[in-house]
Amino acid sequence: MTSQAAIDLGTGDAESAADVVVLGTGPAGMAAVASAAAEGVEVVAVEALGEIGGNCVWSTGYLAFVGSAMQADQGIEDDVETFVRDAGRMVEAAAEEYGVTWDEDLVRLFAQESAETCRILTDRGVRFSRFIPRPRQHSIDRMAAVVDPWMFQRAFQPDFELPNVRTFFRTTARRLVTDGEGRVTGVVVRQADGRTVTITARRGVVLATGGYQANPLLRQRFQPRFLAEGPYLGVDTCRGDGHLMGQAVGGDLINMTHVPPLVIVSSSLVEDAIAVNSEGVRFADEAGPYEERVAHLLAQPGRRGWYVFDSVVAEEKAALIEQMPQPAVSAPSLEALAGEIGVPADALDRTVREWNAFLDGGRSRDPLTGRVVMPPGRRTASTPPFTAVPMVIGVNFVSGGFRVTQRLQVLDVFGMPIGGLFAAGDCLGGLSATADLGGTRISGGFTLGRLAGRAAASGVDDTAGRGGVQGAFLPSRLGARIALVHLGAHES
Repeated sequence: MTSQAAIDLGTGDAESAADVVVLGTGPAGMAAVASAAAEGVEVVAVEALGEIGGNCVWSTGYLAFVGSAMQADQGIEDDVETFVRDAGRMVEAAAEEYGVTWDEDLVRLFAQESAETCRILTDRGVRFSRFIPRPRQHSIDRMAAVVDPWMFQRAFQPDFELPNVRTFFRTTARRLVTDGEGRVTGVVVRQADGRTVTITARRGVVLATGGYQANPLLRQRFQPRFLAEGPYLGVDTCRGDGHLMGQAVGGDLINMTHVPPLVIVSSSLVEDAIAVNSEGVRFADEAGPYEERVAHLLAQPGRRGWYVFDSVVAEEKAALIEQMPQPAVSAPSLEALAGEIGVPADALDRTVREWNAFLDGGRSRDPLTGRVVMPPGRRTASTPPFTAVPMVIGVNFVSGGFRVTQRLQVLDVFGMPIGGLFAAGDCLGGLSATADLGGTRISGGFTLGRLAGRAAASGVDDTAGRGGVQGAFLPSRLGARIALVHLGAHES
């Protein structure tokens, strides 16, 4: 892990300038900085934390790629249209519960460019260990697990050390600056000591500030309060700053209500855990679709459940366990652990023995729950002490963001491009609606962030609109009612 101090922008109200300003340095921001800098322009990156990486370095590190070399090496055939069909199926399912709009062209663009992202990451030293099967989401194995999520930071650190890149850490973006014609020309930022700085962007600003899961007041505008105040996974700087700034200059936000609840847990921890209820038995596919995990937990006695694993996992994944919303409980034996969490000891012991026997048996699908995601090397839960972590419902992903052009330029509410303003990562709305597929968050950030940085560096704005919602309507029944009223009056 690398700790970096903020660069001083000056005293009082100061001013700085660059060709491209990138707000946020998660996957989308890191990729945008790298691609813009590669074009030879001056780049300023603004980061609220003290180092680059954002949420992705704390994540499980699952990335989806379409037609990648990793797939080819294993004889897996994949293509863009298959991915688009998979994504469309997930969006249709989400549309039954949320207001969802997806941008099929943007989804297709991601799919077309994602294999190049895989190549770039691999060339930069990022290593992937295996594919994670998600047959009910991805019809083809394409979701790869990174060996260590901190590889993402190390892969892009050299770009932030280039002479044409400056990074302002512990600095938050507050407001976009526009000229008389509405073109974005810079951003006002605030340093940790409260000093305000205006950074001029000669060619473009890239919004890559992440989501809005850490902002309960913003979430309350799109969720019931009891959900909006629920816990979340990730860094606390995902407060919707990019969403608010872009909206203030006319950006068109979509999918803001799509904040699906989930059982908060890292997918990497789930690989090594089983979930038991108050009766000490397993009740669901621990690694199944997010919405099903929630539904199964809510159906349990007292809506209670625990993730259970052994000391090997507890030591290896201590950082992920610390992120859980409620503290873990450990005990020297399964019997003692059962007493700590209030479940029948014989049932918990039997449940763990049956799980271990299944893993030793070599079958690819768990006959009890249909689970297909297994612990690495099919390692069993056998080494005491044992640990249980309460299962808590909260959020991880938010899907709201801006509509954009194919060059990632933000569209206004009338469907026209906003000059000088680009968006990527969780500031996008058209790709994020596919999040339930798995692996498109981080991979989408790296892929479309790269394209956004390159587009901003070009200094060329899109001019063609993509249409908006103005003028759309459903036929009213008011005319029919008025006709009936008049008819009744005439007959009387």
